[in-house]
Amino acid sequence: MIESQQRGSVTFDEATGRYRWTVVLDGGKSSHGWSDTEADAWWFVKEAVNRPHRGTRYVTKTRRGDVG
Repeated sequence: MIESQQRGSVTFDEATGRYRWTVVLDGGKSSHGWSDTEADAWWFVKEAVNRPHRGTRYVTKTRRGDVG
């Protein structure tokens, strides 16, 4: 599903002998990294896609009583 939506990819780099994984999320954010096996690389892709809003800060409002 991830590959068919063109959100993530895994490619083998012959120079390093490792797999490079890349994910492009909604809003243009991307994640990438290296892995020793193709299966591990796809695991990282799935983790990055399912990660909840990394790098986004949410501030919750608190209710306070009347001060005056």
